Amino acid sequence: MDSDLLSPTDPTIATTLHRLHAWLVFEVAQGDPSPNTLRSYLGSAKSFLLWCHASNVNSVTACDRDIKEYRAHLVQCRYQPATISTYLAGVRRLYDAMVDWGWRKDNPADQLQARRDRTSRSDKIIAKYIPDRSAFLKLFEIPDPNTIKGKRDRAILRILCYTGLRVSELCALDKEDLKLDDLPSLTVRAGKGRKCRHIPLGEQDAGIIRSWLDARNKLAANGSPALLVSLGQNHMGHRLTTRGARGIVDHYLRLAGLKKPGRSCHALRHSAATWLLDAGVPMQAIADLLGHSSVDTTAIYARIVDLRKYTPSEVLARRLSEAFQAYQSQITRM
Repeated sequence: MDSDLLSPTDPTIATTLHRLHAWLVFEVAQGDPSPNTLRSYLGSAKSFLLWCHASNVNSVTACDRDIKEYRAHLVQCRYQPATISTYLAGVRRLYDAMVDWGWRKDNPADQLQARRDRTSRSDKIIAKYIPDRSAFLKLFEIPDPNTIKGKRDRAILRILCYTGLRVSELCALDKEDLKLDDLPSLTVRAGKGRKCRHIPLGEQDAGIIRSWLDARNKLAANGSPALLVSLGQNHMGHRLTTRGARGIVDHYLRLAGLKKPGRSCHALRHSAATWLLDAGVPMQAIADLLGHSSVDTTAIYARIVDLRKYTPSEVLARRLSEAFQAYQSQITRM
């Protein structure tokens, strides 16, 4: 270990982040980090380090009270509990690294948690997914198929709505991950846990993506392997970013009258899983499609389907109607 880093007094933010990046890659991920996880930890650590600088707090010698003040700062910024948990996870990782480097003996953020979010996961999904199945399935039809942008956007929406991919997985797709032979498929290599999975495509899926490929091959920057590229002037031909994909999806959700707070790319994934389960697709097949490590994770969508089928007021109204019809039939026979 470098001697000048054994007892740092107040290292620069750049120095700390550079060292943290190397530690996460080689010590935590053993040389094979998930890009999304790496980005999340580094972003959270940077946010904390910037707060320390602005608050005149030495990040190396900070105590648990300082971390609590940072948590209060996140609450005052009106971040959701899940977002605060992500930020605090990055802070814990930062201090795990400092302990490993010998910069300090303890982790002041070890026991600190975000305020508990009392909203159940199923309720969150219900609030975001698209209950109008027809509108959801026809979302990809909105972009103009006669323009280059329309061809790309149709491909994006078709993949997201009909396969349930995460937006990060979508943007990480390379051209070589697409097979358009007798059995069209997508190979997802950037799933959670670096797991690889194969997703079968239908004939219409393949046709929509093939239409985009014809334009993509003329636009992609030299050597770019990306399946989906940006059409903006500053990044023309380069890989589409997750931020760019979210903006595209939000645009078409607004055009379809489906946009609401919290409903974006991930809502398409929730909707795909819900409607597949409602259509009778086996839960294990949906788990494999979504890349869930356990079918228990997928089972949350069964509750949504059940709630749709067994809404108390509708069940009671139906039963009362059936009872009234039976009564009328009995009176008629008398």
